[in-house]
Amino acid sequence: MRSHTPLRGFDVQCTPPVRPLHIPLLVLLVAAIGCASDTTPSSTTTTPTTTTATPTTTQPSTFTVTWNSTTFPATTVGTTSSTTLVVGLSNTGANPVAIGSITDTNLQEFPWSTTCAVNGFLQGGTNCSVTTQFKPSALGEQAGTLVINANAQNETLALTGSGTQAVNPQLSIAPTSGSATTLFSLMLTGATPSGQVSLHTSYTPAPGNAPIPFATTPWTADVSGQLTVTSSHDSPGTFENWFVDTTSGLSSNHVFSVIQ
Repeated sequence: MRSHTPLRGFDVQCTPPVRPLHIPLLVLLVAAIGCASDTTPSSTTTTPTTTTATPTTTQPSTFTVTWNSTTFPATTVGTTSSTTLVVGLSNTGANPVAIGSITDTNLQEFPWSTTCAVNGFLQGGTNCSVTTQFKPSALGEQAGTLVINANAQNETLALTGSGTQAVNPQLSIAPTSGSATTLFSLMLTGATPSGQVSLHTSYTPAPGNAPIPFATTPWTADVSGQLTVTSSHDSPGTFENWFVDTTSGLSSNHVFSVIQ
């Protein structure tokens, strides 16, 4: 007996049939062709589909505002600080960014200038800046507030600085003569506030006395740039004193005292 396999679409009996006399020969030929055909069952291969999620990317802002320190160094009253505050506005996008107002609550001591088009636009791919200086008009701590309106938002910066007196070391002494028990007061003004100063002493001995070298001594002025040093001398002769302001390098006038 031959095995039989289903033909696609319909079954064909592959056992040689017994031909009745009334079955035409054509049917037998069709059956024979069916048995000789490829009877291997078909198969369908399905390739699995892999779906890759597209990551969501957050684009960086195209408009940025940057600045350096808002605290200015101590500056002599009536002069302008060499240090400036620079606020940089940058538009790296394609669309223009609106630049609104720029205000300063203490314009006298914190004057500013700008390259930005106030009440205009910062075009794409360009930048501009606001530069602020410090010009104290009084001694002590000074403050102000700078407000820059750009891109429909306010950037508020607190400005601070300290006004100091001009450095002009001046020295006086009292008394100017005395004995070995006399206390002499050296009074310095006009030094750098809270700055370092050095005291210099030169001695010219009275006849019959040996010269004495004096080392330079460091001192610190107070917040107003003043300093008082009290001393006594037990060697007859003339003493010459002066201070040098370490920060500015300026020297005071020279004063003299005589020990009898």
